Amino acid sequence: MTETIIATANTNPVSGSEVKITVNDIVCSIKIEKNKFSDTLPVIPSNARVRNGKILYRLNLKACLTMHSSGAKVSDHSLSIKSNRPADSIIIHGKSDANGELIFTLETRDSGAVELNVTTSGVTSPTFKISFKDAWYEELFLITGYNVCDENDFSGPLVAANGLQEKHKEDFLFSARGVPMQGTGKDSDGRYIALAQLLGGWHRNSRGAPDRVASQTGTSFRHVQSVQGKYGPVTENHSIAVDTSIIPARAKVNIEGVGTRYADDKGSAIQNYHIDNFLGAGAAVVKAWMLGGVNGTRRQVKYLGAE
Repeated sequence: MTETIIATANTNPVSGSEVKITVNDIVCSIKIEKNKFSDTLPVIPSNARVRNGKILYRLNLKACLTMHSSGAKVSDHSLSIKSNRPADSIIIHGKSDANGELIFTLETRDSGAVELNVTTSGVTSPTFKISFKDAWYEELFLITGYNVCDENDFSGPLVAANGLQEKHKEDFLFSARGVPMQGTGKDSDGRYIALAQLLGGWHRNSRGAPDRVASQTGTSFRHVQSVQGKYGPVTENHSIAVDTSIIPARAKVNIEGVGTRYADDKGSAIQNYHIDNFLGAGAAVVKAWMLGGVNGTRRQVKYLGAE
């Protein structure tokens, strides 16, 4: 059975402003279920991986079925719901329960606006609109920090080097604690020096670990504007290294207790749910980071969209 209701289109009716709305016996209302983080944002599942630069959003919703005439709950009823975007996936979890409620899940890799419509015959429901951007990662992330060397932390004699006009401390340029191992370092004047070429490999100590370059004449350097990550410059309190199968390159995230960061870098040691926060240059930034109590902890991370 259906019922026809006459409604006016605005508060100052004019000729033709009456709208006829057909309401079926069963009325459906939809709302978003709260997640494990006590809000209604989508969650990025622990087993999900980035595909074509996109994360997987998962959102649980609840549909409630009632009789239009009496308000009675409608149990044991199936429901069909469609998205206006063909790539979205909707999974209906059974039929309505004794409270007239059923849970369904929307999964999508596309951000932006979504419109959901109930297509079940005999059920009336207004279009339900959602917009996807922010989401919680279901899994906690291991948080660590990394830095580049600072010439002020070294004590070797000043020496000349290929590619540089001025002299610098020998251990800053040629030791395994310095620029050759880290790729970039900040000199005593605040400028960045990057390794340009390393011929001859490493000299190794009695334990077999590299301690200095094998050939200083086979090593050359160049000045750069900044520390370079995999996807561009990295800066302290801004950049992180990530596993791009988990966090897309250049994506923006918020790390609990750390703040907003950008995925400007990656590293072979940064795998799965691990974020390496760029600290800047020198031993002092590492000391401050360690005193902050974040290093080595596991923190909640919120995805804030791709830049």
